[in-house]
Amino acid sequence: MLNQSLNLRIGQQLKMTPQLQHAIRMLQLSSIELQQEVQEILESNPLLEEGEEEASENSSEDSATATAEDNSSSEESASPEPATEAETIPQDLETDSNWEDTYDIPSMLGSSAPGEQIEPQETHSASASLQDHLIWQLNARTLSDRDYSLAITLIDAINAEGYLEEELDELMDNFDLDPELEMEELVTQLHLIQQFDPPGVGARDLQECLQIQLEQLSEESPVKSVAINWIKNHFKLISNLNNNQSLEQLSKKLKSTPERVTDALALIRSLDPRPGEQIEIPAVEYITPDLIVYKRDNHWEIELTPETSPKLRISPFYQTLKSQKHSGDEKEYITHNIQEARWFLKSLQNRNETLFKVASHIFQMQSEFLEHGPEKMKALTLRTIADAIEMHESTISRVTTSKYAQTPQGIFELKYFFSSQLNTDDGDGTSATAVRAMIRQIVDNESPAKPISDNHITTILAEKGVKVARRTVAKYRDILSIPPSNERKRSL
Repeated sequence: MLNQSLNLRIGQQLKMTPQLQHAIRMLQLSSIELQQEVQEILESNPLLEEGEEEASENSSEDSATATAEDNSSSEESASPEPATEAETIPQDLETDSNWEDTYDIPSMLGSSAPGEQIEPQETHSASASLQDHLIWQLNARTLSDRDYSLAITLIDAINAEGYLEEELDELMDNFDLDPELEMEELVTQLHLIQQFDPPGVGARDLQECLQIQLEQLSEESPVKSVAINWIKNHFKLISNLNNNQSLEQLSKKLKSTPERVTDALALIRSLDPRPGEQIEIPAVEYITPDLIVYKRDNHWEIELTPETSPKLRISPFYQTLKSQKHSGDEKEYITHNIQEARWFLKSLQNRNETLFKVASHIFQMQSEFLEHGPEKMKALTLRTIADAIEMHESTISRVTTSKYAQTPQGIFELKYFFSSQLNTDDGDGTSATAVRAMIRQIVDNESPAKPISDNHITTILAEKGVKVARRTVAKYRDILSIPPSNERKRSL
């Protein structure tokens, strides 16, 4: 028998206030997203406007700039105050109301009311994905429900480059059909998809991809026949041609003339090794720097860009209306919009102060990179910056994602400056980014006729005091999209 009783317990529970939720959301926005957010709040809240107090104009430029070599206390004092108001923002904003009741979420998300005019430049055409393109072609065929289901499963397993990612044996395990599925049925539907546009889609490897494209060429010619024979039966001979094997030897194996083999190679090189990307073109991402890092009087300084630190304030006109007597609805409207404006300004100020503080410590650590480039990049972790400014690692991760800095070495995402450490002879260590830059420089300076092997690169790095294994060099070379030495050799 269960006994019921009442117990009184005292405990602590952490809750995210609406202000904290909004501050975290603002922290994650890129500069372009922030501009959109500012424009939306200006359109939805008449109490918020662009501008700043005259007294702060003279000091705005100085407040948005700091020296990267300064200590943390000086950085905090130099932190920018981009969101100034006509009055001081109170710290004890109301928190006993629901977020939805206090904040106009639909307006902040940019939703439009029915019948609302939309400017042409605000609309964006959504390009169809590769899967959509293939399904559109599939729907033009007459198939049974069983075959259609098989074809859809195959299409779903095709990646953005156009290749079938999963083995057919693994795909067969996903079906529970009556009668039982046979491999021949699945292969038949795969061959159907391989006839679709773009040519080469649905291939299981590069060899099959190139062969499909060659077979779909409309014109029949001796060169096409040699190319198909080369791909189908002697695929490895393509790399052999780059290994200084004579055209005469290859011609004998392919039973053709040297001239025709050369033309066949040109035809093969004209094929697309990633046909899926013809349809699924990545969207263009425009980058607007959040920070500018420059040198002045032998000191590195950091400045927030205008896109990152817009000048906003609560309208002085509405400030005067607040003190006047109004009806209940008018008073509620003004109070609601003033509170919304204050929350936005406070979140914007916190965002930029945090961004400024994190960037100052990053470039304080990476000053040699600013001077000499990636080869001088130091190892740096999120924990190092988090401990230095007494914040959580997740906060550092948010503030460095989709935030870019314009430096003398180029424009980089702040996450670029974080890298693991590798051992060096002097014991100080170096970053993986610096090692990758060294590998890139070694390969760029090599002779095309005598490319440097991974073992030789390892030896060269060791001579520079950097200790890495050959497999590490191979991994970094793959990351840099540098082919192995036997594929980099050029004799033609």
